[in-house]
Amino acid sequence: MWDFINGIFATYHGTTYSLQDFVTAFSPADPDFIKTLIVAGLTFAIGFIEYIYSFILINREGSSPYNIMMHSYYFAIDSMGIFVFATASHAVGGLWVFTFASLAEVVWTLFEVYNLIKCVYVERQEIWGDITTADAWWRICGWIIIMVGTVNLFRVFMNDPAMFKWYIFTNILMGIIPGLYWEKRNTRIGASWGLAIVILIGTVNSFLPTNMWAAVSPYFSFSNNPWFYVIGVIAIFFACRNLWVLKKLPPKPKTLSNGKKSIW
Repeated sequence: MWDFINGIFATYHGTTYSLQDFVTAFSPADPDFIKTLIVAGLTFAIGFIEYIYSFILINREGSSPYNIMMHSYYFAIDSMGIFVFATASHAVGGLWVFTFASLAEVVWTLFEVYNLIKCVYVERQEIWGDITTADAWWRICGWIIIMVGTVNLFRVFMNDPAMFKWYIFTNILMGIIPGLYWEKRNTRIGASWGLAIVILIGTVNSFLPTNMWAAVSPYFSFSNNPWFYVIGVIAIFFACRNLWVLKKLPPKPKTLSNGKKSIW
């Protein structure tokens, strides 16, 4: 009995992963290199698609599928990732995957900047009510400062050299928060069946036994880190729930009041 309880609550199998785990996993000499490459490529691609949906929806329907806290959190993660992956690449002698990830983070950060701008100039009243543009920018700056400080402090607390632990939270939040936000707004405007399906696929992909994290380091295997998979089950449940939320919300008109066609 105590062995089981200690295994879940009191035993930690190692403290973290290492940058060398990436060097090994993303080396062509590794026997699982192709499999790891495919899983990582799919994970990155889904992340891009999730944010492409965001700026398509804000442009077409005037409403984003994600709330201001998600936008500011992802801005903090992605902007810090530019520097974290660049320094990680330098530390291991120029590993290509770190260099690629740093450049990809530049694109993701620009996605976030675009969405934050739209929060001010398109969604301002929906988010904050009757406030000025200047006040909206001050509030966005406040959220960004909070998120950047929090992300970097917890990187240190979690001993997270390549933000790998932090990045799984981006997928956890993506699975859980959007559906709750759509439900609160009580409209399909700014949401999408296509996006909900992509989020579900991405969430499942993140927590399969063959996920990118486990492919890189045994630290993320089920035997070493069962809580990783516990939260995975919870996130997948909410990603499925997103579809139920959409189903019960009023359908979108095919043509919106701005004359543009809605997104399925």
